[in-house]
Amino acid sequence: MTHFPVYSACNLITNKDSEQKIVVHELKELLTDEHLPHKPHRHTFYQVLYIEKGSGTHKIDFKEYPISGPVIYFLAPGQVHDLSITDKNALGCLINFNPDLFSSFLNKSQCIDQLPIFSFNRSVSYYKLPEEQINDYRHIFQKIKTLYQQHTKTSKNLLKIHLLELFYTVLNELNNPEENINITNQKNLIYKFEKLVEENHSTEHYPKYYADKLAITANYLNFICKNVSGKTAGEIIRNRIILEAKRLLINSEFSISQISFQLGFEDNSYFTKFFKTNARISPSEFRNHIYR
Repeated sequence: MTHFPVYSACNLITNKDSEQKIVVHELKELLTDEHLPHKPHRHTFYQVLYIEKGSGTHKIDFKEYPISGPVIYFLAPGQVHDLSITDKNALGCLINFNPDLFSSFLNKSQCIDQLPIFSFNRSVSYYKLPEEQINDYRHIFQKIKTLYQQHTKTSKNLLKIHLLELFYTVLNELNNPEENINITNQKNLIYKFEKLVEENHSTEHYPKYYADKLAITANYLNFICKNVSGKTAGEIIRNRIILEAKRLLINSEFSISQISFQLGFEDNSYFTKFFKTNARISPSEFRNHIYR
């Protein structure tokens, strides 16, 4: 068995300019020259895939989404995905950018991580464009592509501005204007909870630890999780552990016992039982299925 590759350079066509913080590729160019990876992989950068016209499938963190343009996909660093475009005449573009792209541009450089399209719970993996908005988004992507071809400090800053315009235009469409302040505060608390889960899921498996860190009771944490996401705090923690287990299982270097230990399970049989209960498949069956 082989590992799933992890790409660290934004540029998929050549190693030249591998230090670039952002790269914009025409989708047609990538398809023509077969530069898109043909198997599941991860990368250390953010990725925005805009498909204006085309068909195929896109698996993101082991969930399959049919491609039917126009659609925009959003990927954060570390996510496993597998893109298969069956239409070789597909149109669109692919934008890769490093996590530090906005570090010297925004006062709150971590704001990208907090956007629902990139945040820990990945509440939005794709956005299907409404017919009446296609021209608006086409215009935004055209501005991004044009500015990328220019090489001035001003054009680089404008490119970042229009990338933010893209993110917030999508979020504006997804936003509920009637949401009250109480729900907004609960969402902020959920974000803090999910950030803690992201940092501690391999060692802390129970809601009480996170509730104590947030200075609230476990019952209240459970209430707001259920109210905002429809899932209990325990479910959110377990889902994150299972996702990490799946990501580790696709790497053939790790035995199931090693994965069990990395995720804080002292007993390998308990990890296997935990995985099978929550993923409805055993770790070895999942690994064999992925590599089949």
